[in-house]
Amino acid sequence: MNFEAQALQLHEATAMKEDSDVIERIKASYGLMLDFYGMCMVNFETGLIGRSEGYKTRYQNLLQAPHNNLRITRILKCLSEMDLEHLNAGFLLHVLNEQSEHKQLNTSLLRDSMDRWWANCLRNKADREWIGLTIKKARNGETFSREKYEASLQRRKESGSIAEPQLECTDA
Repeated sequence: MNFEAQALQLHEATAMKEDSDVIERIKASYGLMLDFYGMCMVNFETGLIGRSEGYKTRYQNLLQAPHNNLRITRILKCLSEMDLEHLNAGFLLHVLNEQSEHKQLNTSLLRDSMDRWWANCLRNKADREWIGLTIKKARNGETFSREKYEASLQRRKESGSIAEPQLECTDA
C-alpha cells in the first residue's frame, strides 16, 4: 500500500464515473484480474463469471499467495465506487459456487477474506445481507450450485436485487 497516496475525493470519483474511457479501462482491468486468478467474464451485464482456460494453476496461485486477498478487496471496493457493483456479486457468488459445489478456492484464508471483507464490499444492504446469508448456508453444508448462482444474477438483472423476494403473509 502507498500510505502517502491521497484519498479519492468525491468530485474526482464523480468525474471518473462520468468518463466512459475510465469505465472502459476499469472493465478491461477487471477482465485482466479475472484472467490472472483463473476466471473469465461470461456476461458483463449480469456479472456472471466462469473458469478460464488453465484455471487450475491460477486457482492454485490464488490459494498459495494470500497477499492477493487484499488486492481483491481493493478491486471490489473500486467497482462499488464506480457504480459497477453488480460485478462484485458475480465474483463473490462465483467463488462461493467453486467452494461449495466444486471444492475449489477453499482454504481458510480465502474463506476468511470472503466472509469478513469481500462480502462487505457491497453497498446495497439487501444484496449484502442475502449474500451473507447464502455464504453462511454454504458454510453450514448447503450446496450453492451453479444453477443457484446463475439464477441469483438473473434475478438481480430483472428485479434490481439479488435478494429473493419475501413472501407476504395474508390473513384469509
